[in-house]
Amino acid sequence: MPYENLNHKFREAITLDNRRKIYDLVRSNPGCHFREIERKIKMPYGTLRYHLNFLVKKELLIEKKDDNNIRYFSMEFNSGDYDILSLLRQGSIRKILVFLATSKYCAHKDIVSFTGLSPSTVSWHLNKLLRKKIIARDDSKNWNYRLILDKENIIRILIVYKESFLDSLVNKAIEMWEN
Repeated sequence: MPYENLNHKFREAITLDNRRKIYDLVRSNPGCHFREIERKIKMPYGTLRYHLNFLVKKELLIEKKDDNNIRYFSMEFNSGDYDILSLLRQGSIRKILVFLATSKYCAHKDIVSFTGLSPSTVSWHLNKLLRKKIIARDDSKNWNYRLILDKENIIRILIVYKESFLDSLVNKAIEMWEN
C-alpha cells in the first residue's frame, strides 16, 4: 500500500474508508477535479466536499485553482507539473499538446485537422495556451505554433499517468515516442 510513506498523523487521517478512497483516487489520478472525483467514487456531494476539505486541511491533498475548476493533487506530486497536468486533463487541450509534442511546427489548419475540433475552438484553446506561455506562435512562419515547454516532460507525464487518461491518442503518442 502507498501508506508506508505517510507519517502516523497522516495515516490516522485516512483511516476512514471514504477518505482512503478519495486519497487513493487523487493519488492515482492527479489533477482530477471535484465532479470527476464525485463521478468515479459515487459519493454524495456534501460527504465528498467534507472529506476533501479535511484531507486538504490535514495537508494530504493540495487544491489548485484552474480556470473554473479546482484540481486536487497528493502532497507527493511534483509541484512543477501542476499546470501542465491540469491542461492535459482537458481532452481538447490534450489533443493539441500531443500533436504539438509530436511535431516541430504546426499550422492552425493542421491542428484543426488532427483534433477534429472547429477552427474557432482550436483558436480559443491556442490563445489559452499562448497566455499561459505553454506554446509560442511564429508569425514569420505562416502562423505556425510550437511548444515552449520541454516535450520530454510532457511525454513523461503522459507515460507516468497514462492509465488515468484512458485515451487511445495518448497511448499512440507514447508508442511513437518510445520507438
